[in-house]
Amino acid sequence: MKNNIDKKIDNSPTVKDAVLMASETAAEEKRLSDFGDMEYGNALKEFLKNNPDKTEEDFISAIRRLNLKAGGTVIKLSDYRDPASKIRKLDLASHFTPGKTLDSLSEKEKDALNVLLKLTFGKKD
Repeated sequence: MKNNIDKKIDNSPTVKDAVLMASETAAEEKRLSDFGDMEYGNALKEFLKNNPDKTEEDFISAIRRLNLKAGGTVIKLSDYRDPASKIRKLDLASHFTPGKTLDSLSEKEKDALNVLLKLTFGKKD
């Protein structure tokens, strides 16, 4: 049976690497901050123009206010979960020839087995 796994999962970036990739340089941070300040200033001017009797404090409380009443009904997903789905079934024997033991697997087959187990049960460090 042919293995459909092209690369190891171990080569994926760690959380630390992902955070570094998502981080901005100081110049980019400043540009984003300046843009946010400009957007705030424009929105404040528009708010004060449309509401001459209001202040910046009123604007701040207007943008902080969240109206949650129109959010709809809260649904507990755990009420709809199938309790039998917690048990994971795994048929590894279908990926190898009949009668083969774990000890007799080649290194490539052992790597494929480890990847299948990690994909199924998650990596436990």
